[in-house]
Amino acid sequence: LSHKFFFFKQKTAYEISACLVGSEMCIRDRLSARELNMLICGSPKLDFTELQKATVYADGYTKDSPVIKWFWEVVHSLTPESQKKLLFFVTGADRAPIKGLGSLKFVIARNGPDTHRLPTAHTCFNIMLLPEYSSKEKLREKILTAIENAQGFGLR
Repeated sequence: LSHKFFFFKQKTAYEISACLVGSEMCIRDRLSARELNMLICGSPKLDFTELQKATVYADGYTKDSPVIKWFWEVVHSLTPESQKKLLFFVTGADRAPIKGLGSLKFVIARNGPDTHRLPTAHTCFNIMLLPEYSSKEKLREKILTAIENAQGFGLR
């Protein structure tokens, strides 16, 4: 049994290295370093107007809901660094997909009435659960608290 595992392990390593060598030649001929970086890492350019246009609303929210209007006003007023943090909070990545934020399926769902709770997110599905806060100021405060503490349970 151990010799079969060794053979499988060696064969897989050989196939992987052959694939990488072949891919490297193919990639080098077709893509620049910048294009490859964009393909692998995504775009650092964040156009939140594109994201706003592509966003889907759920559980009672529409693009005309007061909380949603406040949300986008807050998002557009954030610094670029805070916008990256918001994107990371919702998607788990701080960069846009290669086709831009407009290609991202982003959902904002109502998460109950006004509350002291923070917004939450399902990063695998790009869903933000947003309570129906009573004011724009409260929404801004809760969003900023959530995005500033989105890693390591707020432990730094």
